[in-house]
Amino acid sequence: MTETTKQNLSILSITLLIAATIFLLVRFIKPSFDRTKELILEIKETEEKIILLQEYKAKSESLIESYLNLGDQVDNIHLALPDNSQTAQVLAVLDMISKDTGISLNSLSFREITKDSQNHLEIKTRFSATYENAKEWIEEIEKELRIIDLTKSNIKSSVLSKGGVSNILEYNITLVTYFLSYGD
Repeated sequence: MTETTKQNLSILSITLLIAATIFLLVRFIKPSFDRTKELILEIKETEEKIILLQEYKAKSESLIESYLNLGDQVDNIHLALPDNSQTAQVLAVLDMISKDTGISLNSLSFREITKDSQNHLEIKTRFSATYENAKEWIEEIEKELRIIDLTKSNIKSSVLSKGGVSNILEYNITLVTYFLSYGD
């Protein structure tokens, strides 16, 4: 073997060795590195999600603890909130109308009545307002999709501490609405 042939063989073997190294790098090692990078990103995202879930868990535990600490107030809420869905719906309607007209209801009571085999819900309310606001409140009650009848009203003028008459009137109003009783 001549010197040139030896050089050519060594260049060829070095070239084949470099080609094999590049082949291994491209075929096996680079995908492994890319997959490692992807896994590291997934681990970071998962850790962030775990931290967020831990924060949510801490918030929910604090809310549960706050709820449990309310005790008697929760019982009072259960007493104040109606257990009849019809009453709750009427309460929501009256609340919306009162907020829209700027009237704050001083008292509100409900009573279910069965009359002539029909179910009635009697609503008694008391509030103070100007004539214009009260008129708007009654007009909104009339516009309501649910049939609500005004059956009784009592209007008194308010007396100022100096003996003068105020433009704020006191209203005692009784409303009646009708509903179907399910399960009878």
